[in-house]
Amino acid sequence: MMMEENDHALHNFFTQDHRRLDKLFDSFRAADSTSQIELLNKFAAGLIQHIVWEEEYLFPIFERVTGMIQEGPIAVMREDHQTIQELLYELLMQAKAGEISPILTVQLEGLLLQHNQAEENVLYDAVESMLTPESRTELLQTLLEEDELDIEKWIEGVTIIEDKSDDTPNSDDSNPITLH
Repeated sequence: MMMEENDHALHNFFTQDHRRLDKLFDSFRAADSTSQIELLNKFAAGLIQHIVWEEEYLFPIFERVTGMIQEGPIAVMREDHQTIQELLYELLMQAKAGEISPILTVQLEGLLLQHNQAEENVLYDAVESMLTPESRTELLQTLLEEDELDIEKWIEGVTIIEDKSDDTPNSDDSNPITLH
């Protein structure tokens, strides 16, 4: 890989993964009911894996270099990730029950669009500038070697905290779902 390409390899990797996930989500929304759950599971596994990569690898680099841990763009992105996972979990449960809410899919799509733009315009370039070319190459290799996420195991690991106020997601400041 040429040095120039390596300078943007992480940005390209994560941006291309956003596009791949966008296509999967679009396919899920356009699919008939027989293939919808399979496409949703594939999208969900890819999205959760993407979030894990960011939270385990990119966020700590940004926080370590900038010192911004409790505030700043990463704090907002972590909150987005929590909300995305809550919406995704609800969507998976609705799909299993055979009744997917179009409102929920629009909510998730809107949040992903806004969130992805923030990552592509801020996070990826910032993290790349914080790493040596060798570290970028090493990180990309690590990401490429990761095992595919098992969405069923992820679902089993979700803990639901009863919300006594109402059934709407994010009705208050507490997180109704504990994710890993």
